[in-house]
Amino acid sequence: MDEVKRYVNISFVFVMMIMAWLLVNIISTIFGFVEVSDSELMGENVRYSTVCGLVLAIIGTVLLWRNSKVYNWALNVAYEMKKVTWPTMDETIYAMKVVIATSLIVALILCLFDLSAKSFTHWILGIG
Repeated sequence: MDEVKRYVNISFVFVMMIMAWLLVNIISTIFGFVEVSDSELMGENVRYSTVCGLVLAIIGTVLLWRNSKVYNWALNVAYEMKKVTWPTMDETIYAMKVVIATSLIVALILCLFDLSAKSFTHWILGIG
């Protein structure tokens, strides 16, 4: 129970980081379009858009985290993921080899079809 809550809380931190990155870029772009000065606050990496994006991301994440519906949904997802029987490394490697081999065979067949269609088209049109 505690482990699942810990993973859910960590996932909210990751969501906040992604939201912050997106919001900083969006706000910076908006500042550029409306020609608002995006002045430096603490060096060239910390600007008004950076602070606004971080503050909005923190507020949004805290609101999501405190919303019982969202938090319970995230807990339910985590509990269901814990029930999943994940494949072993050997099973994953075998499946990867099958996918690669199948992809190569299909690519070879498509290549042969393409070359034969090209030759047939050139023969019909009398080219080359």
